[in-house]
Amino acid sequence: MDSAHHQLEQQLQQISQAHRTMETQLDQTKRKQAEQEWLEEDSNRLAQEKRALLDFLRSGWQGEEASGFHRYLEAQQYEEAQAWMKDLQDKRADLEKELQEVKAKLHALETKQATLQKEWSQ
Repeated sequence: MDSAHHQLEQQLQQISQAHRTMETQLDQTKRKQAEQEWLEEDSNRLAQEKRALLDFLRSGWQGEEASGFHRYLEAQQYEEAQAWMKDLQDKRADLEKELQEVKAKLHALETKQATLQKEWSQ
């Protein structure tokens, strides 16, 4: 019984350490999500500034050549913005998936820890 008790105690310690590791990973993932949100806010602000600049330039352009260049710049800006937004959305989805995985692992560890503690106390 002493050997089994000692083995349970070791398993509880390992689970406790794994739990702390998962909590650290959870905190890191949440920090990454916060950084991602700041990046998205900066991106939105930058997109607004680009639109304002294009509107300003459009008001000063005249003639067919200037108009063609303006359309080219708008198309380039739109394509870049779409690619950037897709990248941001992909990163957000990856972080959300990572967060859910860490939470699931943490829950599994907590369940296992509760089971072992129940055995240990008997």
